[in-house]
Amino acid sequence: MNKNFVGVYPVSITPFKEDGSFDYDAAKKHLDYLIESGVPGICVWGATGEYQSITLEEHKEYVREMVPYIKDRVSVIVGCTREMPDEASDLANNAFACGADAVMILPTYYCHPSQEEIYEYYKYIADHVNGGAIMIYNNPSSAGVEIERETYKKLMQLPQVQVVKESSGNIRKLTEVLNDSTDHVSVFCGWDNMAYESFVCGAVGWISMLANMAPKQCVNLFEAVYTEKDYEKARNIYCEILPGLTALETVAKPVQAIKYVLDLKGHVGGYCRRPRVALTEAEKEEVKQLFNLDVLY
Repeated sequence: MNKNFVGVYPVSITPFKEDGSFDYDAAKKHLDYLIESGVPGICVWGATGEYQSITLEEHKEYVREMVPYIKDRVSVIVGCTREMPDEASDLANNAFACGADAVMILPTYYCHPSQEEIYEYYKYIADHVNGGAIMIYNNPSSAGVEIERETYKKLMQLPQVQVVKESSGNIRKLTEVLNDSTDHVSVFCGWDNMAYESFVCGAVGWISMLANMAPKQCVNLFEAVYTEKDYEKARNIYCEILPGLTALETVAKPVQAIKYVLDLKGHVGGYCRRPRVALTEAEKEEVKQLFNLDVLY
């Protein structure tokens, strides 16, 4: 375990204005809310942050504004996924220059890389960034390819690889990674409705979507398992928020759902950027049914 990376990291939304520009005031208020709720870290520009819908320069601009706003209060991980390793390295270097503690990167996607190509992709990035840690992100449903066991082992030998986000949705895969992990690597849960199981198995962190709208409960769940070893308490918290966790892994528009729930709770979720479109009235009713606002805090 790497002691620098432990606990719940909400994968933060990015509030946009109606014209598609960044709403920095809303973004800062949201991050203040998360930090004041007790999270030890924040992840920006994950998929929940809509990183796929921005340019390289917009990514850098947002990081230059938001990472310094966060970094002296909690740990910061910046998503820097790009198809081209040079672009991923460029974004990572900007993130580190702004004070990020780590960068989170999926394997190169769409081209369906071989395991050798996955390793070489990360190795290239590791060789071309200046300082900071790399978070390996295994998400077959998003990347179109799974990081296999032997590739994981090789990657975790790289000194820059200090965190893993396991998002296969397979508890056996998570256990395999935990068993193979080295002393300098922290393994995080990356599948919301596998959080309790992941912590019991040994995951020491969580990149969480639900923590955008229920940060205290997410922190309490993690602490009940990791610090208190009170599994009954943790199980009770988990059962309370499990409908919301499951909804985020199954609903058609999870980012829009999070923003809508935040709006309903009196926060500012903001607009999404195209190609995402707003929830229909029917979808809003579905979200209200799936996410019990009375139990989220």
